[in-house]
Amino acid sequence: MFNDRIFILETKRQLVHLCLGLGISFMLYYLMPLVGYAVLIPLIIALVLLYAVPRKWSDIKITNHFLLHFERDKDKHTFPFKGPIYYGLGIIPPILFLPLEYACAVIAVLSVGDSVSTLLGKFFGRIRIGEKSLEGFLAFFIFGSLSVLLFVQNYPLALVFGFVGAILEFNAIIDDNLLIPGGLTVLYYIINITTPNLVIV
Repeated sequence: MFNDRIFILETKRQLVHLCLGLGISFMLYYLMPLVGYAVLIPLIIALVLLYAVPRKWSDIKITNHFLLHFERDKDKHTFPFKGPIYYGLGIIPPILFLPLEYACAVIAVLSVGDSVSTLLGKFFGRIRIGEKSLEGFLAFFIFGSLSVLLFVQNYPLALVFGFVGAILEFNAIIDDNLLIPGGLTVLYYIINITTPNLVIV
């Protein structure tokens, strides 16, 4: 069961997660060929501001507005903007170490799969496995796999990325914003070594 306030909060959070993540994926796809790794500069600046502003200037209205409307209660005082900070840190490895289209695909998997699975699994999942649900796992697998195809037209690889991403999200001891992109980056190289015909560079 869930109450309306938590449902509205999580819906807002996951919609921002999904839309912003896809926006980053497409901006990266079109801008990185033009400016290279300079695309990381705005990301790093944003991470510094997200970490520093609520700690040094806690009375700024816009900061408090975002914390009030988008931050979970448990993180407001202990680690404000925890989700965006971990997300920003998490997408750096694929940007640095993967071919462009695969970096974008990994970011899309994280953004789409995680958002949809959280909403469907947390609030509508009926088959519970610990704190997660089978419905959330399947939602991640399906929507994560589909999101890969936005950048890489490789159906077997899309299914592998979606399935492994769902497993990482399902068993996330480490924050999934860090674990999923890092894990899929490692997976790319494992596949490239063991079954290179599955990867189109």
